[in-house]
Amino acid sequence: MTFPKGKVMNNSLKKELFSEITNRQALIMVFGYIFLMVILAIVLQQTVDREWLRQVVSDTGNFGLIIFFLIEYIYIILVPVYNTTIHLAAGYIFGGDIGWVLNFLATSAGLFTIIYLVKRFGRPLLQRIVPSRIYNRYDDLSHRIGPITLFLVYVLPLFPDDEITYLIAAGQVRFARFVLPVLLGNVTKAAVSYIGDEGMAGFQMALGTRVIVLVIGIILIGIQEYWFSKIYGKQNKPEHGDKG
Repeated sequence: MTFPKGKVMNNSLKKELFSEITNRQALIMVFGYIFLMVILAIVLQQTVDREWLRQVVSDTGNFGLIIFFLIEYIYIILVPVYNTTIHLAAGYIFGGDIGWVLNFLATSAGLFTIIYLVKRFGRPLLQRIVPSRIYNRYDDLSHRIGPITLFLVYVLPLFPDDEITYLIAAGQVRFARFVLPVLLGNVTKAAVSYIGDEGMAGFQMALGTRVIVLVIGIILIGIQEYWFSKIYGKQNKPEHGDKG
């Protein structure tokens, strides 16, 4: 099924989606998820305080890098909300370069874990509460725009990138198509460490990184998507199976 040009999702699809979801189950899931995220954000609030993190790193000596990595990794998985604070803290504590490495590794590992968990558990759950014909249309949509959209929300500021990761990962898109967007997108997310280390000078470096990666990423992911369309797009259907 195709969509009108210039529109990603038309109004009729939106109306069908909101009207045909099993309302009670959907509301319980949405509000339960929001409640859990709020509780976790409160509980884990201290873990993104840079002074507390610096003290933890100092107290743990040679294991400080590992401890910081684990805290950042767990925070990204459990609280998929604004996590720039902990990215800034990495630069503040370890300097721009080491902070970048920590941010890149922890965020990439966290996002790949999220994608795996959504595909393993979230997709089957959604299939139980969303009518099959609506879900099939969403699969088609995510198949076409998922990876490039994911990359753009990582690189461009002010987007709820972790939340969109959940949404796009729920579609029937092969795991392999997420690898390049996540890795390239996290080059820019990790560069926030330079702001934590150098302030305004670091901001200029982080901004320059975004511009360069945006151009390179669009080209590389465009090539990737062209290659996948050649292999899997002949039948104009989403890929079946999530194995890369």
